[in-house]
Amino acid sequence: MMQETNLSEKNAFCRFAMGTSMTAFGIAKVSRNPNCTAGRLMIAFGAMKMAEGIFKYCPTKALLGSSMQGAMNNDNSNASMQSMFSGQNSMSSEQIDKLMKDFSSAISGNMSGSNATASKQSDSSTSNQNSSESKNSTNKTQNPS
Repeated sequence: MMQETNLSEKNAFCRFAMGTSMTAFGIAKVSRNPNCTAGRLMIAFGAMKMAEGIFKYCPTKALLGSSMQGAMNNDNSNASMQSMFSGQNSMSSEQIDKLMKDFSSAISGNMSGSNATASKQSDSSTSNQNSSESKNSTNKTQNPS
């Protein structure tokens, strides 16, 4: 029985490379200490990842994908979730254009508002400094010491 591939070329290569390094590292640990459980686990997991890379099939990914499809088939009212997992875009291009325009207008509006707020804050801080300086000068004139 031949399984369908569910991994891309890049993903399969990365799994094979990581599996090879995990297996090599596990062998090095076991060669130093034959009773090392971590080394034995690394050898097992590395070999599993190497096999996934060679056959371009991940059983865990297939199991999760089938359980997600089953959950989505039970509830047909959630079309956006289904389109998200199937890789289809649920928004139309008009909706995306409208969102982009709203976003750009909000950004440009916030920039001008923040500049006005910053100038108001700097004006209030300079007026506070001027009033504190005038209070200090009046206190010095009352106490000539």
